[in-house]
Amino acid sequence: MYQLRVEVIFDSGHRLLNYQGKCAYPHGHTYKAEIFIGSSTLNEMGMVSDFLALKERIKGWLEENWDHAFLVNSRDKELLNALGSLTLRRLYVFQEQNPSCEVMAREIYQKAQELGSLAPSKVRLWESPTQYAEYCGGE
Repeated sequence: MYQLRVEVIFDSGHRLLNYQGKCAYPHGHTYKAEIFIGSSTLNEMGMVSDFLALKERIKGWLEENWDHAFLVNSRDKELLNALGSLTLRRLYVFQEQNPSCEVMAREIYQKAQELGSLAPSKVRLWESPTQYAEYCGGE
């Protein structure tokens, strides 16, 4: 089995609605997303996929939607109203879900699947240098 890995770094803010702890406050992270693509076969060029094309598609989506954006639960009306009053803002709203590392990893997996010719074998999203969440498909 062959395994490719591409990495994308981005910065986002979020908070976890109804959380009991520090993550209830608006804050930010420098995230590291690792997208893994597995295959038992190679294409005519001797590759699973083109690293550059894969990374450009995923990085482009992350930069357009999440980099220097605030990721918000659709039920977080207080935060949506506060951020909505800003002239300059980037928002990405998760429907009825907190933008936890786990939820974000699943969203990246789904977007990578939509943007690429091969489904990821998994996505690993680092929220800090010492902790990450992974999503491997399925529900």
